[in-house]
Amino acid sequence: MFLEKYLNSTYLDLVYSNYEENYINLLDEDNFNKIYMLLKNNNFYFIEDIILNYLELFEIEEKYVGLAISSVKKILGNDFVKKIGQNLQLIDKVIELAIGYSDADNKI
Repeated sequence: MFLEKYLNSTYLDLVYSNYEENYINLLDEDNFNKIYMLLKNNNFYFIEDIILNYLELFEIEEKYVGLAISSVKKILGNDFVKKIGQNLQLIDKVIELAIGYSDADNKI
């Protein structure tokens, strides 16, 4: 499984205890990597925690996650990563916005 490239064994075990193996196996490695790099390039220092608790973020196309991150940055300010790190539930907002952008694009 490609998640071994991104997580240490402890986090990997936790991911497998949090999510069904079938679900994990359906993840697209290329898209996962794009989202991972997007988060890394935006200085998210808690990517492993996002993977552990919000794996569904990595299902969404990178361009929509990028738009959502930009929107959240506008709302929270330049220290948005620190604020998200202090309240990981804000990742739900990123996911919600990204899905909204995707849905809007797909209606056209």
